[in-house]
Amino acid sequence: MILKTVKFRVHTHLKNNSCLSSLLPSIREKSTRPPKQDTKSNAENHAANKSWSSTVNVPQTKFWLRPKDRERIEMEHMLQRSRGFKELYQWQRQQSWAQEFILQDGPPYANGKAHIGHAVNKILKDIILRYKVQRRVRVRYRPGWDCHGLPIELKALGHTTEDHTKLDPLAIRETASRFASEAVSLQRTAFERWGLLADWSQCYLTSTPQYVSRQLRLFQRLYSRGLVYRGLKPVHWSPSSRTALAEAELEYNTQHVSRSTHVRLRLERHTLDTAEPAYLLVWTTTPWTLPANQAVCYGEHVQYVAAQIAGLSGLYVLSAAALEPLSQTLGRSVTAVREVTGDELRQWQYRRPAVGRDGEDQVLPLLPADHVTVTKGTGLVHTAPAHGPEDFQVALKHKLSLEVLVDEDGCYTQEAGPELHRRPVLTEGDQRVLGLLGDDVVHVEDLVHSYPYDWRTKQPVLLLASRQWFIDTERIKQRALECLSEVTILPESIQSNMADQLRRRPYWCISRQRVWGVPVPAFYDRDTDEPIVNDAIITHLSDLVSAHGADVWWERPEEELLPPEMVRQYRDAGRQLPRKGTDILDIWFDSGAAWWSSDPDCEPERAPRADLYLEGVDQFTGWFQSSLLTSVAVADRAPYR
Repeated sequence: MILKTVKFRVHTHLKNNSCLSSLLPSIREKSTRPPKQDTKSNAENHAANKSWSSTVNVPQTKFWLRPKDRERIEMEHMLQRSRGFKELYQWQRQQSWAQEFILQDGPPYANGKAHIGHAVNKILKDIILRYKVQRRVRVRYRPGWDCHGLPIELKALGHTTEDHTKLDPLAIRETASRFASEAVSLQRTAFERWGLLADWSQCYLTSTPQYVSRQLRLFQRLYSRGLVYRGLKPVHWSPSSRTALAEAELEYNTQHVSRSTHVRLRLERHTLDTAEPAYLLVWTTTPWTLPANQAVCYGEHVQYVAAQIAGLSGLYVLSAAALEPLSQTLGRSVTAVREVTGDELRQWQYRRPAVGRDGEDQVLPLLPADHVTVTKGTGLVHTAPAHGPEDFQVALKHKLSLEVLVDEDGCYTQEAGPELHRRPVLTEGDQRVLGLLGDDVVHVEDLVHSYPYDWRTKQPVLLLASRQWFIDTERIKQRALECLSEVTILPESIQSNMADQLRRRPYWCISRQRVWGVPVPAFYDRDTDEPIVNDAIITHLSDLVSAHGADVWWERPEEELLPPEMVRQYRDAGRQLPRKGTDILDIWFDSGAAWWSSDPDCEPERAPRADLYLEGVDQFTGWFQSSLLTSVAVADRAPYR
């Protein structure tokens, strides 16, 4: 019944469409053959063909059954001209209707032709916009494109094997800009052909001088409020891309294979009454981090024991809850000899893992920590502050040194020792470390588990301490949750997901070590390497970018990028001008600023609030969050209703 109704309505619409009816015969005129002369009677035809089509009540139409390519193109062009798709948006904007509806476009990435994903996204938005217009509601919708980022830069680099840091940044940027512009042109042409309701002459691109200038001013507001800072912290680092990554730029490979390893660490100072050697037993899936070990953490409320392992000499300290799982893993009996208290562990010390570096005989402490659990491992946690957020917090609390033994290529540095120097940590490094540990490796096996990968290169990443720029999400998070509680999220079944993800979100690393993007507007003292950022610097740079484009950061020397008054002060004091930085901003910060940067007519505190953000569910950790955090930080409200 529904199907028939739909067909009848389509037929009625076509029959009454005089423009279409008049065009169809002319399109088909050349390909229509003259009918054959039928000399048979109707009865004879019926008997010969045995056709029952005349007994079926179906719509009649002038549409051809199988149009040729030329006919299809002519039909498409006719519909575009006759239906006024391009004029409809401006027409409805000129109406004096009381209500207005704002849909903020999540900018698609400018790295290829339009595909089915674009179609789903754009058509869903178009249905909503046309519905609003039919309800006499003016709509505001500016299509946009996300034009920066690594995928486009990699396209610009082509098949070169040369290190990108040694190439001319301006040459890379010129090629990347051309590639992005071509992709935008291709996608915009496709979107226009789809008849989408929009003003295609007023699109926003995250690479235009006006957008970048406003984005820099947004950074200025965040920095002046103490919400942006530079620090040394473990971040997700992609050796394949040679840049830091945010959580939203990761995808998790559930089939990744790690080396699940139980390692013993010799106790140098303890209270066990034994003549045999005593060990701490730790478990790790990243044995390559053992050279950077600075402590072993224990849980103050965890019950520990000293145990004997059949076939192995000495006593082994681990949690009581780990005895049975360890026995099953090793295929040996593990027997507790005595209990060990947290007060005892606090006084103990152990010897650094012997992995070939200088100072391997150094004794290190056992420290209490809240992140220690007994659900996996041995209840004693190997701690490498350069390679984990919890480890890093322990180091800050107890003033441990932060030793970074891995470089930007994901290889060991010279400080890791000659046996490890230049070995990739995620491949050769693991195996080499296990070889150097020798008999201290109690057990090792392959573990298939979920592990973060670079979403662009599809290669594994690692946690690595690096000096980066961060947004202090902890200071924004509570207010963001309050604003989010006033937002309607559909479908309701996933309403709590975004809040949960926001609560779990760590600090937001917003700097990247590439060239195709918006420069972090920071200079650095040539003697101390301390960052120099202030309102005068960002205002001056923003004005330059607005007038000449973002390339000025790479084209011009420091004396032109710094405010004239500041240059004069440095020269009068006989000091060298600070050097400009080489980092760019995270593209999630680029697109996350669209709620303001795409609207040239107001300050951020007065930016119109969108009625709707409509994107895929993956944007709960991406654009939805970056938009919310930047808007709450500057305008004290969510950017969407």
